[in-house]
Amino acid sequence: MVNETIPTLIEPVANMVGGVINLLKTAIGGIFGLYVLLVILRWKEARDMKKILLEVKEQIAKLNKTVTKIEKLNEKKNKHPRSPKQ
Repeated sequence: MVNETIPTLIEPVANMVGGVINLLKTAIGGIFGLYVLLVILRWKEARDMKKILLEVKEQIAKLNKTVTKIEKLNEKKNKHPRSPKQ
């Protein structure tokens, strides 16, 4: 008689615990999935940012070369001023 009532008493508790465990699996799996997705997005963002920074670096180098050329031209103009026409 005792052996027959134990399964009937434990069955609802086991079902509830099983449901809670399934819910936890889903929640933890979802959180882990979101974390993996965030890591992938951060990696892509960092890669894109690096590409942009390299482009900016190249543009700055070109601008520095241009400024250097302009400064040299200005120095040449200042060293050899044209004589005024009279």
